[in-house]
Amino acid sequence: MRFRKYSRKHAFNIIYQWDITGEDFSKVRNEYWNTLERSYSNVIELSDSLLSQLDNFNEEVFAKKFEALADEEILADKLRKELYAIFTLLKQLEEFDKFYLTVTEYLSEKNKKRKLKAIELLTEIKNTFEQLKKLDKDNAALLEEIINLLDQIKENFPEDFESLNRYKEEFQQKVKEVLKIYLQRAKEFSQKRLNQDMGEIKEYANRLLDAFEQHQIEIDSIIEEYLKDWTLDRLGSIERNLLRLGTAEFVFVGVQDPGRAFNDYIDFAKAFVGKKAAKFVNGVLSAIYRDKGKKPQESQPEEKETSNTPAEG
Repeated sequence: MRFRKYSRKHAFNIIYQWDITGEDFSKVRNEYWNTLERSYSNVIELSDSLLSQLDNFNEEVFAKKFEALADEEILADKLRKELYAIFTLLKQLEEFDKFYLTVTEYLSEKNKKRKLKAIELLTEIKNTFEQLKKLDKDNAALLEEIINLLDQIKENFPEDFESLNRYKEEFQQKVKEVLKIYLQRAKEFSQKRLNQDMGEIKEYANRLLDAFEQHQIEIDSIIEEYLKDWTLDRLGSIERNLLRLGTAEFVFVGVQDPGRAFNDYIDFAKAFVGKKAAKFVNGVLSAIYRDKGKKPQESQPEEKETSNTPAEG
């Protein structure tokens, strides 16, 4: 299967939520999958809504909505980066509006302080686009055009309203061109995840969750055997539930590619807690797998993940 890391990540989220809330396991599981699918649907709907209004929309309102979606950890990391980029572009449209108003005040009052403030705003906008360009090689050329325009505005500062309005129109046009690309990518990713990938992701995640639910007492007992001078309830909730999920997979489900699975658990621990936690989780799971794990020949065959599968889920 192509999405084992995604499956593990979602299965971990469900066990973690169950552990810290104490709610019924089946309820937590069902609500999680419903929330995940609804979140992807929300991305599609919001992207469609903005795409249909690009000629005239409220930047502040849409910026807040896309920021909220980008903060949803349940979504794929790759998609969250796209959503954050959309939020960033919308915020820069807002910032340019501030620049426009500041220059308007300068032109009306001939106040040099307002001009300095406008240049400061312009510099901050440019810095943001330079950061975005570093993160997105695919749109580097279009982002470079915006950066060049900002340099042009700074070098040929508008001294009349006609020039100012022309700059504003050109800036908005270029930003909306890039924004449209990000919106389309976010929409297409979410559609694919919902319509093509979700079944495969849920199928393996549910195998792991079923194994944990059916063997929870035995799983906790196995982990306790390998904790030196510790008990399971003294561990942090993240480490505890990564060990639970890993034990369920290695002992009761089995994997054809244990190296890849270990890397996933190490990555999760490192991302959620830190390097020390990753070393600890790897050490305990390695010992459990060595002594009690289903080895590849004992496990059900699985398709090898393709090389172009994204690493983040």
